[in-house]
Amino acid sequence: MSIGSVLVGIAVAMVVVAYLARPFRGARANADLDQGIEAWVARVRAEREKAQGDTAAEERTAYCPQCGHRAGPDDLFCARCGTQLRDGAG
Repeated sequence: MSIGSVLVGIAVAMVVVAYLARPFRGARANADLDQGIEAWVARVRAEREKAQGDTAAEERTAYCPQCGHRAGPDDLFCARCGTQLRDGAG
């Protein structure tokens, strides 16, 4: 067995290991990315609320927590996905 075939074998083994380990690396990176996005969204919402000042809850633009579709102030359910937006008793 020549040194060239050993090096090719090692290279193939490294590629296979990298391919098999890919889902595990992605899960950690996606979790970090999700946390970063959530922090950014919270910061933007806080800045927007601060800029708008204190307004009544009915005047604020509501979004569906499930799909993100814009909802009217009197909507009880999302028009796109049907998710309940707030309690009907009110």
